[in-house]
Amino acid sequence: MRGQVSSLVGALHPRRGKPNSNGFVVSDLDLRLRPELDERARQMPAMDKAVSYRVPFLKSLIDPDPRHHRDLIEELVQADIPLQTLAIHLLCPIATELGNYWCDDETDFLQVAVASTRLSNVVNHLTHAGPQSSPHASAKRILLARSHGTKHTLGINLVRMCFRDLGWIVDGGADMEIGETMYMRLSSKPYHLLGLSIGQLEEARDCSEAIARCRSERSTRGTSIVIGGAAVLTRPDDFQHIGADIVARSALEVIKLAERAVG
Repeated sequence: MRGQVSSLVGALHPRRGKPNSNGFVVSDLDLRLRPELDERARQMPAMDKAVSYRVPFLKSLIDPDPRHHRDLIEELVQADIPLQTLAIHLLCPIATELGNYWCDDETDFLQVAVASTRLSNVVNHLTHAGPQSSPHASAKRILLARSHGTKHTLGINLVRMCFRDLGWIVDGGADMEIGETMYMRLSSKPYHLLGLSIGQLEEARDCSEAIARCRSERSTRGTSIVIGGAAVLTRPDDFQHIGADIVARSALEVIKLAERAVG
């Protein structure tokens, strides 16, 4: 089951850990469930407030009565928590927890499916209900696209939410597939970062070809490339030598590595 579930609920158990600032070994799953263990994540404003919503919000998503999660959505809109903080400290951990429920059969399959759909709708609602200030014309640019096999797009939508909140100009997203439209967009203006979400392991070759094409074009040689998604989360080692600048297993990791890659 763990090798087949989608990026929306496929929170796979990690194969390795790394020490945090206190010297304790923290696994990738620990960081996805408790991003506050990471120093960069702890610096996000209103972190404590976002964390306080985890338990009630998860319960409301699973609750058969939809009024509870709708009420919490409105409360979150009014809570004045930055979208980046909501994405990293509330929405990503909940998605990971739902993945654990699905894989470990801790909750009814239908309940998890409904909760996952609700969570995706919450992300879309918060993105459109949040501040709509236009980024500065000189802001960094990122283009997001997904592979043909990426059917569940919560991850790419969370990344989009984070970068918009960071002041980047964000183009593409869940509605853009890797293909000619993406290449035309890349050639039309300079991008600091190209983010690719890969849904299936079988699409590693397509991903490699897309990266190679971007490296061969003069207009995109200077664009840093980050890859993520269900396939990368499942088998990150298979993508280490595919040509990407960043191989990320979480939205937080995308942000941290992107900051280093593009300065």
